[in-house]
Amino acid sequence: MKKFSGLLLSAVILGGCGTAVTDSAEDDKVNGTGGTETTETEAAETEATETDVESTENAPIEVTDPTGMQLYMPELGLVKNFQVEEFKLTREVLEVSGNKVLEEITFGEATTVEVTEWTESSMNMLIETSELEGERDISIEGLVPMDAPVVMIDEANSTEGEWIVTSNGETLETQAGTFEDVLVVEQVLKSESSDQVTTMTRYFAPGLGFIQEKTVVANGDDKQESVVELVSYK
Repeated sequence: MKKFSGLLLSAVILGGCGTAVTDSAEDDKVNGTGGTETTETEAAETEATETDVESTENAPIEVTDPTGMQLYMPELGLVKNFQVEEFKLTREVLEVSGNKVLEEITFGEATTVEVTEWTESSMNMLIETSELEGERDISIEGLVPMDAPVVMIDEANSTEGEWIVTSNGETLETQAGTFEDVLVVEQVLKSESSDQVTTMTRYFAPGLGFIQEKTVVANGDDKQESVVELVSYK
């Protein structure tokens, strides 16, 4: 939406400048003065209007009574530690603004920043970047969203999302404890060049968000499984 608004704004300003040249020339003939000041004022007002519209459309929605997918939004300050075989992964919530969540994911020496948007029926990825490694002074407002949000989960149109909801009332035991009312989503990827099928299952707990992922890679009778499991949180 930001890219579209920017193109629309450019078109309006260019159109305004074209009109300004014509109006200015006519004014010079009639009055001996130009219409530059009026045109600049109109352009400034147009730009301000476009900016206000864009800000309104991109503004986070306040979540006062979470329902549906919003129940699984991770809370501000939450730090989750995961075990991936012999490796460790950490997810830390740096900011929550309305229905948008900024998380920093650390895996070894690699750091990724994600901004997700949570609605009643969906979870969308707005930003995912590894170009901010080591920076702590970051905010949702200061980051540039991707050209188009990536629909990660969509309960209303699950076939359109990357993940399909299979359950929202599971009980899951982990090293960090037992969780109730767990949301379970699944994604199946089939290879076009072989019989390999990859099935990924993710689990989300209320107030914590992502807590586990199981990946099964099957190639005929051969199967390999890996688990990213929550081991502690605070």
